[in-house]
Amino acid sequence: MDKTIIKFPWYGVVCSLTYILLLLMLSDQHSVEILGQFTTDLLSQDLVKLFLFGVVLIAFTMDYFRCKKVGEEFDERLQSREAQLDELFKSKYALQNKAHRYSGHADKLKLFISDKLLEYIEYDEKFLHFKNIASEVRHNGVISYDLVTSLLKESLEKIGDTDERIKYQKALNSMIYLWDLLDLSTTDNIALYIANKLYECEELYYRKVLDDEHETPFAPSFPVKDVIIKSLEGFVQDNELYLSNLDNNKEETYRYDDNQIRACLENAGDFFGNENYIILVMENLLNNALYYSDQKKYKNQYAKLSLSLTSQGEFAVIKIYNPGPLVPDDVKDKIYQLGFSSKRSKGNQGKGLGLYFVKQIVSGYEGNIDFNNITNKENKYIIRVECKSGTVVNQIIEVVQNPNGKLSCKMDDEAINKSFRFNIKESIKGIEISPHNSKQTHSFYKFNASGETTFLDPELEARPTWLLFVREKSSSAEITFKPLDTTGVEFVVEIPTAASRMESDYHNDDVSSDESKDLFLEDDY
Repeated sequence: MDKTIIKFPWYGVVCSLTYILLLLMLSDQHSVEILGQFTTDLLSQDLVKLFLFGVVLIAFTMDYFRCKKVGEEFDERLQSREAQLDELFKSKYALQNKAHRYSGHADKLKLFISDKLLEYIEYDEKFLHFKNIASEVRHNGVISYDLVTSLLKESLEKIGDTDERIKYQKALNSMIYLWDLLDLSTTDNIALYIANKLYECEELYYRKVLDDEHETPFAPSFPVKDVIIKSLEGFVQDNELYLSNLDNNKEETYRYDDNQIRACLENAGDFFGNENYIILVMENLLNNALYYSDQKKYKNQYAKLSLSLTSQGEFAVIKIYNPGPLVPDDVKDKIYQLGFSSKRSKGNQGKGLGLYFVKQIVSGYEGNIDFNNITNKENKYIIRVECKSGTVVNQIIEVVQNPNGKLSCKMDDEAINKSFRFNIKESIKGIEISPHNSKQTHSFYKFNASGETTFLDPELEARPTWLLFVREKSSSAEITFKPLDTTGVEFVVEIPTAASRMESDYHNDDVSSDESKDLFLEDDY
């Protein structure tokens, strides 16, 4: 810090003392003799006295300005120090606020971590308790299980009535399914347990191939299509339609369609192992899909829950699509974890077991499971209307997303409408629509006799992206194009078929990736 130097009015004091001294000397006779007569006369003149008094005033004026300058410099330094002090106090206050804020965040983080730890500890205790109970039930229920299944099998042999046999067979299948579920829930490593079962089935299958008369204790393989149809039975609305489709689609593609579910299942070969494992996979995926598609804000009369089964190379591919919310990026790696549930996080009672079981079972089958977030996409469509007179009318429609993410039609005046409607002043013969994205042209020439016909996007039967409504009159037609919302999630399950596992080079492939090792070697809990 600079030292403060206070200026003393030396000029004025010295000049004023000198002036007073001269005046005193002029009044003293002895002093006059010392100064001399000439000097005394000179100093006695009023003009000289006035001049000397002016010099004193000038000296005091100089001292005044000197002191004023020093005072201004002092005030500037004082203001600078005050500003520095204010800045210091402000920074100190900001640091205190920051410290309080971060300490509050730290307290919230500690509380959050402690709550999560308590939640996980509680979940761990519940799960371990459940496993202990399940193990006890499994241990003590063997006799009861054998007794019930034996009686059901004996009853099946004695009963001749078809309806009664179906009821008993369902009861037996349910008992076996319950036991298999209990068996999986009590094993330490589900994926490894299922993998061992598959290798056992492969061995039985080899023996059966080598010796056709060799009897196996159980069927080592099962048709995947039949098992998926069986798992679908508890979710369909129209049981009569379901059964009729089941009887008529033994060798062809199985199709089912109601207000809630649309299914298209091809013959995709066989799987090794226990069919109840695949039923468990399907029931969990279907339940998860129906949970969202049944909610009011996600209901979609055109995009239903869809289930498909296809064969792609060595894999049977199962796809389940449901309209609903997308899976956020921050949880996409967590949805298969034990105990994680997006339903529970939204105030529901999800247990976080369904997708965990699905992931473990698919991993045991050496398959893959993944999901795709389906979003609405902007596009352009060219509609070509052919009239009976030979006239052709073309219409270009641009589909864009509105601020809410929904699809709308952009009009010529830049307005946004949910649909695009135009009139044809002649009778029409057919309509062609060409989406810009797919480069495919879809033609429609069959119209309902009632005069009103609805066409849906044939390219994506499970989740159509557009609707075309045609209202015909005697000599004109009104055509309405409407883009449809397809937002949702599609789970894709790929599992090697039994035929591919029998190939000589299947088990020679390098399937021991780090991820596979983790799935088979880690302790599931």
